[in-house]
Amino acid sequence: MNSPTDTRYLGNTGGLDPLVPLPAIIEPAHYEREVERIFRQSWLLVGNTYDLPLPGSYLVLDMPTFNTSLLITRGHDNQIRAFHNICIHRGNKLVRSGSGSRKTHSCGFHGWTYSAEGKLIGVTDRPMFGDMELEKMSLPQVHCETWHTHIFVNFAAQPSETLTEWLDVMAPQYDGYFGTPDKNNFEKVNSFQVVTNGNWHLGVNAFTEGYHTMFIHRNTVPDYQGGRSNPMRHRPHMELMKRHSRYSAPSNPDHRITPAEDVCYRFGRKLFPEFRVDGSHLPKGVNPSKVDQWAFDVIELFPNHVMLTGAHWHMHMWFWPIDAGRTIIRMDNYAYPAKNAGEKLGHSYFAARGREVFREDINTIEATQTMLRSGGIDKIILSRQEMALQHHFRVAQQMVAQS
Repeated sequence: MNSPTDTRYLGNTGGLDPLVPLPAIIEPAHYEREVERIFRQSWLLVGNTYDLPLPGSYLVLDMPTFNTSLLITRGHDNQIRAFHNICIHRGNKLVRSGSGSRKTHSCGFHGWTYSAEGKLIGVTDRPMFGDMELEKMSLPQVHCETWHTHIFVNFAAQPSETLTEWLDVMAPQYDGYFGTPDKNNFEKVNSFQVVTNGNWHLGVNAFTEGYHTMFIHRNTVPDYQGGRSNPMRHRPHMELMKRHSRYSAPSNPDHRITPAEDVCYRFGRKLFPEFRVDGSHLPKGVNPSKVDQWAFDVIELFPNHVMLTGAHWHMHMWFWPIDAGRTIIRMDNYAYPAKNAGEKLGHSYFAARGREVFREDINTIEATQTMLRSGGIDKIILSRQEMALQHHFRVAQQMVAQS
């Protein structure tokens, strides 16, 4: 690159439209098509194997997008599976909520019992069901695969691609970073969620450009990106894949460490928003252009997941639509495993600062939703630094147009 303000663009950047008819896209009639043609056909990241540490571990994930609830388990054969969380007897929700570890799952309605592998293993008053072959029945399964420590599901009757194909060029690029389904390189620091009165696109868009950072975050992290050499905080690397996108955020070599950062990161590794770290241990997919003034990467896993990857931490954000105008937004933060109180202090600061920045990022969603539905404009205008948004809408429109 010629200067820190230059962006290295990779992928198919031709044919992108900077004018997006977003007011029409967030209408309810359009949303109904998106559920069937985008969400039901996509591999969706739903959780982390960290949350299923032992055989018999389970978690419940309610998914209003599909009007269902998932029961995700680690079987006694160590395989991770996803099921519709429904007793096949009368349709009761099998496990109401939460996570934990159980050898079996019994329905509170009539006591039917299932193994951690989803097989029906116990029917109360069995003779009353005659010669029905109940012993061959199981919970209805949802396609499920893992990538490193991440759990994905697909609601299509038959996925058109494997998860590896869906992940595209990223699939082999993160070896050794997240860990494996059985070995953790990180620990979960905190998790929280909110419900916002805004369309899911607006949530994803809020995190897939850096143009806003010097304005929205001027009070919490005013100088964490850019600096004198890159005052408009142009992304040094921006990559458009078949469906996903990835960009690198620029660090600020002029960043002044605050007293809180100095205290909290003195006894451990530096985490957000301090980025002067040794990244030599990072695999190909993290900081793909290997730029010197690098802060972190932002990955959009189309359609509704945004992941931030740093040298010693990563963040995950989900945008699960309830309907055309409401979205569940969840955030999970991970950092390197803390070994002492000093490192725990750093984790706490990382969690608190990340939460405040997250709140700033989502604060425009409801106001934008209201004004886009007012009829005041029929298109939004996107810059080259918002090219990931242009790509997001190109992919979405292509999938909706498919019969």
